[in-house]
Amino acid sequence: MRKSVYLLLAACAAIVAVPARADAVRDALIELAKCADIADAAARLKCFDAAAPRAKSALAAPADKSKEAVTPETFGLPSPAKPVQKTEDFGKPPPEPQGITEITSTVLEFAKTPYGKAVFILDNGQVWRQLDADSTNVLPAPPGTKMKVTVEVGFFGSYNLTIEGRNGLIKVTRLK
Repeated sequence: MRKSVYLLLAACAAIVAVPARADAVRDALIELAKCADIADAAARLKCFDAAAPRAKSALAAPADKSKEAVTPETFGLPSPAKPVQKTEDFGKPPPEPQGITEITSTVLEFAKTPYGKAVFILDNGQVWRQLDADSTNVLPAPPGTKMKVTVEVGFFGSYNLTIEGRNGLIKVTRLK
């Protein structure tokens, strides 16, 4: 007798847990679609009135940012770390970002840090700084000319900056 009670409780818990993991927005749309099929106007309105608050709360819930692609505004900024799901994936570099893999812009302001590392302020508002480990000596653009740069994704989440008309690349990190 006790075994059957425990099995019944386990089955009920499984049935209740499955809908809890379902997508809230999808559930709200299904509920609204069911209301649309009701022929009686008063009953249909009552159904819509009951479903509307759940639909609003499902739409107001924050979206999952981990599935978003890289945009020009977020290019070069660190993404939130995702927990490793498998033991064999521990220590591996994160997968390549989806979306933009490079940007091209004009340098509004060029500066050097006290340690001689280059700082690039781009016309799109981004600020990039040469890594301390990079020994490239970056010279400013000649007076009266604009420096055009391309920043692209490198290996293992690094970023490479190239200056139009010059050879080589500069390892950089985004400050802003």
